[in-house]
Amino acid sequence: TANCKLQTANCKLQTANWKPGKPMKHLNFCFLLFILPLLTSGQIPNMTRQKAVDSLFMLLKKENSSRKVDLLNQLALNLAPRSFDSSSRFAREALRLSEKLNYSQGKGIATFNLGNSYYFKADIKNALTNYLTALRILEPFEPSGDVGNLLLQLGIVNQYVRNTKKVSAYYKRAASNFAAVGDSVKTMYGLIYLASSYYYTVQTLQSIKPLPPETVNAMMDSALKYNGMVLDYTTRHPNPTWMPDLYNYQGLYLQTKKDTLAPGYFLKSLEAGKILPDTNKRNIRKGLEHLNLGWYYCYHRNDSESGYSHSLLAADLLKNTDRYDLLAGTLLTLGEIDTEWGNYHRAGLYLRQAMNLSDTFLIKIGQIIHTDPGIRIWGVTQIRAWRIEGFKDFVRLYTLTGNYKLALEYQKKQEEEKDMMTLDDLNRQIGGIEADYEDSLKRQEIRGLIRDNELRQLKMNKSKIFFAGLGSVLLIGFLVSVVWIQRKRFSSDQKALILEQKLLRSQMNPHFIFNSLSSIQNFIVTERPDKASIYLSKFAMLVRNILDNSVEEFVVLENEINTIENYLELQKIRYAGKFDYRIKIADEVDPEILKIPPMLAQPFIENAIEHGVKNRETPGHIDIRFSLKDHILLFEVEDDGIGRPKAREIGIILDPKHKSMATSLTIERLANMNRKLNEKIRLEIFDLKNDLDEATGTRVTFGIPVGK
Repeated sequence: TANCKLQTANCKLQTANWKPGKPMKHLNFCFLLFILPLLTSGQIPNMTRQKAVDSLFMLLKKENSSRKVDLLNQLALNLAPRSFDSSSRFAREALRLSEKLNYSQGKGIATFNLGNSYYFKADIKNALTNYLTALRILEPFEPSGDVGNLLLQLGIVNQYVRNTKKVSAYYKRAASNFAAVGDSVKTMYGLIYLASSYYYTVQTLQSIKPLPPETVNAMMDSALKYNGMVLDYTTRHPNPTWMPDLYNYQGLYLQTKKDTLAPGYFLKSLEAGKILPDTNKRNIRKGLEHLNLGWYYCYHRNDSESGYSHSLLAADLLKNTDRYDLLAGTLLTLGEIDTEWGNYHRAGLYLRQAMNLSDTFLIKIGQIIHTDPGIRIWGVTQIRAWRIEGFKDFVRLYTLTGNYKLALEYQKKQEEEKDMMTLDDLNRQIGGIEADYEDSLKRQEIRGLIRDNELRQLKMNKSKIFFAGLGSVLLIGFLVSVVWIQRKRFSSDQKALILEQKLLRSQMNPHFIFNSLSSIQNFIVTERPDKASIYLSKFAMLVRNILDNSVEEFVVLENEINTIENYLELQKIRYAGKFDYRIKIADEVDPEILKIPPMLAQPFIENAIEHGVKNRETPGHIDIRFSLKDHILLFEVEDDGIGRPKAREIGIILDPKHKSMATSLTIERLANMNRKLNEKIRLEIFDLKNDLDEATGTRVTFGIPVGK
């Protein structure tokens, strides 16, 4: 501590090159690291003692029933963080035996454990697939502690694949399961996770584009509410190991709101951490809080001297621990402040140490023993984000010192690291989308099998009643009519489902997906990572919206507008300079309340591009308008292309066999929907012409009843 004070005093004498009030650059991603490693593996035990594992093996030899399935599941659970092969083997054996014994709950938990083994192998796609399968099996046993643990893990994995829409829902449902079975401690865990999900969502969305302050404050108020509930509980039921984390979270949530009360909670966390019995954990906790305080003063209060002092204390506490990631972040902060102060030599030393530590962390990640084994999953992603920041700091340092050659080298390293993170992020998101889609199809298949089974049962009942005698003729006739009506409805539902699946396949046009990804790849190759990141986010959101909307009969108008806008933005990359568009929403239309069938207009927008404006000699324009008249929502798509007659002529020449499947499917879909609606959805297509009777484009109008 004395050494730190001397270094701090020395730094205060070297501020001549630093102008007071000069803003420090803010690290958007850094604070995320200090909450996620503490909340990333549900209730999975970390590195269970070998003695406990050996005792499970001894018990296993004596059992050959459902009790054996339970023991196999316990072994798989305890071995998951340290041995994928062993955990997977025991989980599969539990799955095989539970199916043989028709032990559904054991089967669900075995599938859950198989997902855990994939999770710790960092195979997130297979982990999520098994978690979703386990949830389908275990849902009949809700509420239960096992389902609560599974829901916590589903929330964590959905955070990892950036499916922010589902995270809070999973955590709320987990807390409800724990509360229903009377497990108050795990209920508090669920609330801690729920609070963190709001913080995570803000950090994720902020990395794409800045959020309005009122949105950030509202989400942090929710986080503070749930974290406050746990603080109240812990006050009534003292738990010394929880208090440092809870105070730390409270400080992070307040800090995100730019609330001046934040440092007080970091100091409370620092004080609460003093009673931790383990010296290594105590030093990590104290180092973490000093690092949080250092960042708060540097990047929120513009007080770099206080920030430097706390960062030095953090470095001194963390240097003898295995948390190379936290120490690397601390040294980056010191290097950045020294760069601002003009202490370029010392800044370079700190930055080089930070990058060396990041290399060490990546090498030793599998050896780190932490309260939460999930750090080995999230750690790699987070340290890569810090490496990007470190390369950026080197670029700045060498630019300021005039060493432009080294600045250029580090600029290239920064871009390479960004490309790796971008591809990793895309792979995670695609894996999440695929797992969700497969789960949706499986649930539809199960519902279909249940309906088939019910239908077969009705037929069997009809046969028995028929052969009971003439006295049952009237009753049999009644049952036959009931079955006929149900079969007719079933046939209608099946037809609607087939239509939805065909329409989804038409929306997920492989040429469009391929060309969009090729365009994004071009941005990466031509070193335009900002555009690549933006369009990757738009592409991921478009695919997710299409998959989410495909299972809904009606969606909020705002979601449909977002899907259309993302689709048009990606088409603009594909057909650069060929067209522009405008979306106009009349004042009387409330897009957050009104609901419409999803994906109605997309085939016609595609036609407007492919057969209309694309064939113009000059850039075209597409207008999309929403207005309300007599409780009818008018949804219009208008282009100034070459018109349908001319487009048909070109189409016959280029591809005589072509037929617009998406358009015909949409028309058939509307007809099927209108059979069930009192007020019908109207579709009209107009060929626009000028005074000389020349084609000037096409307008498609949907009239959608929205109720009185």
